[in-house]
Amino acid sequence: MAGKIGFVFDMDGTLINSTDIGDAVGREINKEFNIQTTEEMEKDIEALIFKLMEGENRKNLEAKVMWEIFKIMGLCFGQRIKAIKIAARVFKEEKKKIKLFDGVEKLFDILDNNDYTYAITTTSSTKEVDDRLSRFPNFYKKLNGKIISRNSVKNMKPHPESINLASEIMGVPLNRCIMIGDMHTDIIMGKTVNAITIGVLTGIFTKEKFLELKPDFILDSVADIPSRIEEITQMIGKS
Repeated sequence: MAGKIGFVFDMDGTLINSTDIGDAVGREINKEFNIQTTEEMEKDIEALIFKLMEGENRKNLEAKVMWEIFKIMGLCFGQRIKAIKIAARVFKEEKKKIKLFDGVEKLFDILDNNDYTYAITTTSSTKEVDDRLSRFPNFYKKLNGKIISRNSVKNMKPHPESINLASEIMGVPLNRCIMIGDMHTDIIMGKTVNAITIGVLTGIFTKEKFLELKPDFILDSVADIPSRIEEITQMIGKS
């Protein structure tokens, strides 16, 4: 299997538009409590999310993240309880709108037809993965046994535990893996194990933020991979 190449994908913001749910929650909370977010507040929230969503795994992670965000937004204890209930309602409504990004299914067909292998590493829980991907049964079936969720590891990205596990599942050495994601944690994790790294602009990070991390490629979306696949795979062994 030494000659195989493995593509390791993040899920939220990379393959599916589920990061839009957070924006919907924010709009509803701002409306309910008449909150005017400032640039400083948004930076504090972003820093908090990055801090809580990386490193050691935690139980009830989403609820803890939202609780701390609502605290930054200036909500008192009772308001935070109400906000959590609002967020749960919005999540339930918005998850029905989750879609695969354009080009995802075509990309995976190309990978299958050209004998590439792949896996998913995500900070979402196993339940969240099922809730989101079960909407796309044919695509979900391709990923059977190839999804490393938050429940699969002790340490979350950028710790390399999940990409190490992906490497084992795919039967591909780490230096023949290509890590694709929309956040700094994906790029840092990939670089830690000497994988090729690709940042995509369909999720949280801007091109400017990715440039600071210096991934091997910055693409508008995974739909750009097929036209660049020869260039990407030729990077194997050069990093």
